[in-house]
Amino acid sequence: MVAVLAEIGLYHSYRGHDARFHWFTHFFVGATVVLLIGSVYAWRTHRPIRLPLLWILGAHVYAMFPDFLVQAGVAHYRWMDLFLGHISTHFVPGRNLTWFLVAAVALAVHLVTLDRLPPRDGYGPLHVDTTGAGAPVVLVHGLGASSRYWEPVIDHLAQSHRTIAVDLLGFGRSPKPGTASYDIGCHVDALAPHVPAGSVVVAHSTGASIALRLATRHPDRVAGLVLVAPPAHPDSSAARAQISELGTFARLTAHQRLMARVLCETMCMLRPLAAAGAPVILRDVPARVAIDGALHTWPSYSRTLQRVVIDHRIDDDLRTVAVPTRILIGAKDTVATVANVRSALDRTGRDDIVVIVVEDEDHHLALHRPEFVVDAVGELSGETSLGTET
Repeated sequence: MVAVLAEIGLYHSYRGHDARFHWFTHFFVGATVVLLIGSVYAWRTHRPIRLPLLWILGAHVYAMFPDFLVQAGVAHYRWMDLFLGHISTHFVPGRNLTWFLVAAVALAVHLVTLDRLPPRDGYGPLHVDTTGAGAPVVLVHGLGASSRYWEPVIDHLAQSHRTIAVDLLGFGRSPKPGTASYDIGCHVDALAPHVPAGSVVVAHSTGASIALRLATRHPDRVAGLVLVAPPAHPDSSAARAQISELGTFARLTAHQRLMARVLCETMCMLRPLAAAGAPVILRDVPARVAIDGALHTWPSYSRTLQRVVIDHRIDDDLRTVAVPTRILIGAKDTVATVANVRSALDRTGRDDIVVIVVEDEDHHLALHRPEFVVDAVGELSGETSLGTET
């Protein structure tokens, strides 16, 4: 936000055509320098630069230094023309269009460099909100959400259980390393230390795939699973096609289009504005959840979507999971459909995994009908069941 307001101020520091002529040139030149230096830094250190927009602002201000002096009444000197090629940059063929294209190339180089950074371990602990006392229940959100997604469920469970709501790696208030692979193994490794032995794990959507793998890898930690709307696509093509039907941005991201990355990276740079607008765009979830939906990054979102949802099949984990499992799904869910879940279970040959279909509910049944989640937890904790199995 500071950088955006500063750039607006820099633009209005000129007058008339000078704003278009000078501001754009110096902005693109500054951005090009920062992006190229940032690419070299990332390549040498295996980590991206922090706060790139502020670095671009700094380079822009530095490039405009002679203009500030002239506006302050300082006489024009020859060195001002030569300062960072101050005058010559205005007279390249194509002028602003040329510098825009140069900056675009620098941005492409920077993004490719970031994509090729080797993964690193040691990301630090995830953000966790713990409430209540009693048997532990770990709550794992889905793609683009956060621990706040579970607030309606926590309101019920915290009276009898210790709820542990986790922000997945790369989301919410957890670390967001650009070098993480964000595949299912990466997410399980980050999540496992926050799961006490004997926990019932409740997970939604993408989080359900992660929780299911956690249960197969760490059966000593997981006493039971409640999987809400798990992605159960038969193959990658079907997953990509179904995700593409959810909207333009979903389609672009599912197909890894450059425009999706540009939009996402722009929102990351303008995160306060994106957070403010999120409740207007994401009207099917509470405002606090929508705001947290602006806290991910392009690597965390796109890689998790690609590697945990599109390329990952839950069939093997469903086939081998050894803990009691309940699956909750809304009858009107178009993201994780009842048909896909049924087909996945048919492929595994399992008939001991209970599927509960909630009529007139969509992908966010945990928000709208938290009592079904509470009831499933109660079943796995040996308490009385209140729901209806279908």
